[in-house]
Amino acid sequence: MPLATLFTRPLSFFRSSSRVRSKADSAPAPVLDYANAPPDIRILVRNRQYAHIVRPQDGLQFDEESLHFAWKAIDHDMAYVPGGCVVLHGEYATTTADGPSLVPQTLGTSEVEPLFIDRWCVTNADFKRFVDDGSYDDVHLWPEQVLTNVLQFVDKTRHPGPSSWKDGAPLPGTEAQPVTGVSWYEANAYAQWAGKRLPTSAEWQRAATWSLSNSDSLQEARYPWGNSFDPGFANTWASGKHHVASIHDFIKGSTPDGIRQLVGNVWEWINTQYLLAATDEIAVHATDSMAEIRGGAFDSYFHSHTTCQSRSADVLTARKPNIGFRCCFSSSGLEPPETSGN
Repeated sequence: MPLATLFTRPLSFFRSSSRVRSKADSAPAPVLDYANAPPDIRILVRNRQYAHIVRPQDGLQFDEESLHFAWKAIDHDMAYVPGGCVVLHGEYATTTADGPSLVPQTLGTSEVEPLFIDRWCVTNADFKRFVDDGSYDDVHLWPEQVLTNVLQFVDKTRHPGPSSWKDGAPLPGTEAQPVTGVSWYEANAYAQWAGKRLPTSAEWQRAATWSLSNSDSLQEARYPWGNSFDPGFANTWASGKHHVASIHDFIKGSTPDGIRQLVGNVWEWINTQYLLAATDEIAVHATDSMAEIRGGAFDSYFHSHTTCQSRSADVLTARKPNIGFRCCFSSSGLEPPETSGN
């Protein structure tokens, strides 16, 4: 059984047909559009592919006007996370009088380089542009060993796309929700297409905690807003919503620098392999590679499993209705303008 299942309750979000849509639920997915930008730059900004402008993969530099619009979009969509240390936590398997058990443990400190990270998870509307660009057929975005799996990454009507979609498109009214039903490989392919990557476990935790942490110690906030849980700040089981919410919802739970829904709503794929430590009497048999997932979801029941420090995991090919992702890129070597708001 995947660890994520141990931390959640049975799905019940299909009761959505009778729910009343809130103002946040009905707000459209954010789309930046600078009409006075050069045509090719305007397309990259609308697709949220502006990282290709500030960090071109072919090494050819863009002109000042293009960089201006790219940094303006990054300032809107992404948050700067300064470098620093985080304390990573995990668990190990052992046997107790009651049987096999997972025991929490501190893994140690990890140094994080400065980065830019998405203020909200990749939405269904964002992912639709990736699908429409033919990315499921672009072999450069997928590891060779999973090409046969890519053929199975289809929606309910056998079109390439997330498992919850129909006819190659998200369900009407879900465009501003985090995309779910995507494997780690699909999340990673999207990140490459956007010129970004998935954050590591330490980077994700640094983004969630740095702005409330004491710079003179390694003490970190338990939640993005502080140390006390509030069901109105995060879409967990306690909030009573019981389905995926729009990225416009639960704004009070944002970090002080405006990163939304790091805790609750959907688990987030992390670019860190999950390895379970165990005492000598425990034999861990893992047939499929697993990656960490962070943050908890709408169906997470225990508050202790939805902190900035807790983690879970799932197999790389899992396509669950409660796992999404956000992207980031390193700020190393980049020199953002002092202001990009004009």
